[in-house]
Amino acid sequence: MARSFTLRSVDENGVTVYTRGSANNIRPGYSKFLLDLSKPPMATYREFDANTFIASNWQVIDDKRLILSGLTPQPSGSNGTLEFTINSISATELVLTTATVSQKTGGLTNRYTLTAQ
Repeated sequence: MARSFTLRSVDENGVTVYTRGSANNIRPGYSKFLLDLSKPPMATYREFDANTFIASNWQVIDDKRLILSGLTPQPSGSNGTLEFTINSISATELVLTTATVSQKTGGLTNRYTLTAQ
């Protein structure tokens, strides 16, 4: 799991809003998204609006949850911690769902399908 990931696609409340390579993305800014877990215990998390957060620690719990903690700056409403449900993981792909709704996407639950770099 200690690697860097970019997005292949994003669903917000079940609606696909971004697919890599598509010219018709509802949220084309997701092309900037990055989840870099390649330098444990630190992580870099960059959102679709290009805001970047550095986590002092990341951990996987029971192969079901990914937690980024000690985020600076703190994402709005996060208290410095973001949690994701791990839907699936393979050698090349990671599928995550936000454990809480995203304020940036209007209170929606986001599902990220990421590919390893």
